[in-house]
Amino acid sequence: MVSCKNVFLTLTLVVIASNQCECGVYSLIRDLLQWNVAGIPIIHKTVKWDFDPEVSQKRREQFFELHGYRAGKYLERIGLGIDGKQRERAYQHAIRDQGKLQGLSILQP
Repeated sequence: MVSCKNVFLTLTLVVIASNQCECGVYSLIRDLLQWNVAGIPIIHKTVKWDFDPEVSQKRREQFFELHGYRAGKYLERIGLGIDGKQRERAYQHAIRDQGKLQGLSILQP
């Protein structure tokens, strides 16, 4: 009876021995082992990141100043368009929304 350990060891030795030969079967076995068993090569790279946890708080404050809480100002600017007719659309929206509170009628319960 052949165990999985022996099969794996045999396949590994075949791949190592056939590194110079790019035959179809050997390259298939090597790729199978490398990409499925050992993992893709980028997984084994060590990467170092410069990380400052305090930067997020500063950027959050900047975001709120520029775009408003929950990006309300940003969404309003996007809704007005970018074709140079933002002021006309803002005026039309103000007329349309007169008597409403954030899109809801004042008279509704």
